[in-house]
Amino acid sequence: MKQNKGNRNSEGLESVSPAAKLAVAITTRGDALATIAAGLALENELKENESNSNDIDKLQKQIDELNYEMKQLKRMLR
Repeated sequence: MKQNKGNRNSEGLESVSPAAKLAVAITTRGDALATIAAGLALENELKENESNSNDIDKLQKQIDELNYEMKQLKRMLR
């Protein structure tokens, strides 16, 4: 009687095994896609940060130039 239960359990595992393998394969591919998406999002964020940094540098340069011109105008008015 115990052998019958053992056989039923092993048969049950064999029939579940392909479904479990498929679930693992689908889950693994989903995790891989999520990882790739996260990497792309990080790469995009880095590019935006570089762009923002360049914009800030340009603005600072313009401010410095305007300050220089204001000093020159003050000297001319004295």
